[in-house]
Amino acid sequence: MTANQASTGKRHLREGEAPPLAPYWFLNPIAWCVLLAVTFYQVAIPARTKPQCRFIPSCSQYMEIAIHKYGVTAGVRLGWRRFRRCVGFGPTGEDWP
Repeated sequence: MTANQASTGKRHLREGEAPPLAPYWFLNPIAWCVLLAVTFYQVAIPARTKPQCRFIPSCSQYMEIAIHKYGVTAGVRLGWRRFRRCVGFGPTGEDWP
């Protein structure tokens, strides 16, 4: 970490580097709201109207896991990137956060 990063408390991630873990995500009320919205989507929207996901786990499950693992900001960012990769053509298979 450089002196400038230490003074600001921010750390920039390199390409392919995972964000830091969030051990206390459950204390964040925003995390609960986002997870509730994802759960509502999974339960309330019928499967026949959802697009078929190319990856395992599905995009909504991926976002849930990422929020639990990395926190709200990084988890939503990773989930959005995953959703953008899921739309279109390309390889399928397992992709974990």
